Amino acid sequence: MLKSTPNIGILVVFISMVVLLVFPLQGLLPIVGYSQIPYLSTPNQEQQRQGPQSQPSEITQGSSGDGTGLNNYANNNMVVILTFGDGYKSQYIYAKPILDKYGYKANFFVTCKRVGIDNSQMTWQEIGQLYREGHVIGSKTMNYGINTTKSLDLTHLPTKELEFEVGQSKQCLLDHGINTTVFAVPKNIASDNATVVNTIAKYYDLAINGHSNLMYLHCDGWDQYSSQTDCRTYSDDGRLTFANRYSIREWSMQHIGHGNSYNDSQMFEKFIAELNSQNKFNKGGIINAIPIIGYHNINATISDVSYTTESSATSLDLFEAEMKYLHDNGFRVITFSDLGYDENSNSLYIK
Repeated sequence: MLKSTPNIGILVVFISMVVLLVFPLQGLLPIVGYSQIPYLSTPNQEQQRQGPQSQPSEITQGSSGDGTGLNNYANNNMVVILTFGDGYKSQYIYAKPILDKYGYKANFFVTCKRVGIDNSQMTWQEIGQLYREGHVIGSKTMNYGINTTKSLDLTHLPTKELEFEVGQSKQCLLDHGINTTVFAVPKNIASDNATVVNTIAKYYDLAINGHSNLMYLHCDGWDQYSSQTDCRTYSDDGRLTFANRYSIREWSMQHIGHGNSYNDSQMFEKFIAELNSQNKFNKGGIINAIPIIGYHNINATISDVSYTTESSATSLDLFEAEMKYLHDNGFRVITFSDLGYDENSNSLYIK
C-alpha cells in the first residue's frame, strides 16, 4: 500500500492565504499619507461613487462683486480666483456642491461644440444653471478638443478661422443666454502673438493666456521678462507687452509635468505655497497680486491623484480639502466679474 505524500504546492498556497489574512495587502503596499494633512481624510468609497451630496449652506464669505466686503474677511490680504477648464461634467457633479457649501463662485470656461457631446461633458442646462447662480461662464473657442482640432493652436490659424474660434464662441454662448466678457486661450500659448491678442480684444474684456504663480494687477511683477509698470497692451514703441488684460496668467493644478509627478499630499503643499506667494505683495488690505488656480477634471473614482495618468486631474478628496482650507483661513474667493480695468492708470482692480 502506497503512503500519501503531502502536496507541497497546496501547502504553500495555504500558508500564503493565512499570511494574507493576518497581514492584509494594504500593509504591504504604499499608503498615501492622508494623516499628514489635516484637511485630507481617508477616502470614503461611497462618496467616490456618488460624489458629495451637500446642499448650499448658510456659510458665506461676504458679498462678491461690490468691493465693500473685503474687510469682512478673516484675512483681507488673501484673495484667490478659481477657474475650471474644458466643461467636464465632474465640475458640476462634484465641484459645484463643495463651492456651494462655502458660498464660493468660480469661472467655468467651455468649448461650445464640446458641450453635451458625451457623458463626460456638461450640458447646456447645467452650464446655464451655473450662470444663473452667479458663476462666470467664459469662452474657450468653438472647437478645442474636438477630433482634428484636439490640439487647437490659435497662433497657427488663418485669419478667418481665428475670427470664428474667438468671435463665434462668444455668439454661441450668447445664443444660449450667456453674455461673457472673458476668454481662455487653449494651452495658454498666445500671449506673444499680436494677431491673436488683437482678435480677442475685439470681443472680450479679459483673457487667460499664460501661466504664472500670480496675476499682478499692475502687470509689474515679471522683472525677469518685462520692465513694464502698467497693463497697457502695447508699449510706446508699438510692441506687444508681456503682460496685459488679454494675457492674464494662471497656475494650473497639474500633478504631472516637467518630468515630475505628485500625489495628493504633495499637491496640497504646492497649493498652499501658491496661495502664500501673494503675501509679500498684499499688505493692509491693498491687493496687488492674485493667484489664479486652474482646475480641470475632478476625479471621484480615485483615492489619490497619483493613481491616474490624466495630468490635469484633481482627486475629489484633494479638491474638497483645498476648498476647506480657503474657508478656514479666511480667503476671499472672487471671479473675473469682480475685476475691472482702469483705462486711465492701465491697471486691473477689484471692484
